[in-house]
Amino acid sequence: MYPVVHENQDYALPFSEFPRKLGQALPTFDKSLDAYFDKNLAAIIEEWGLVTENDLRALENRLEKATSEIGTLCAGKTMIERRIENLEPLIASLERSL
Repeated sequence: MYPVVHENQDYALPFSEFPRKLGQALPTFDKSLDAYFDKNLAAIIEEWGLVTENDLRALENRLEKATSEIGTLCAGKTMIERRIENLEPLIASLERSL
């Protein structure tokens, strides 16, 4: 008697799709690890104190605002220093007149 051959869809796949299909069928540590991280990612980020892309964007925005504020404050400091230099002789002349 000849062996009975059953048609299986996996064997009818084109060769280019076979590695993908095989990869889906075989359990691997990477797949279980990926599934674990997918399920628990938010808790892991919180527990480990990891930084997300959103956190980085928020920090970049804060840095830009702080840099802008520092520039404004430095310009204001320079202006105040000039005003002080102009006021010092006037104050000295008022003190001498008293």
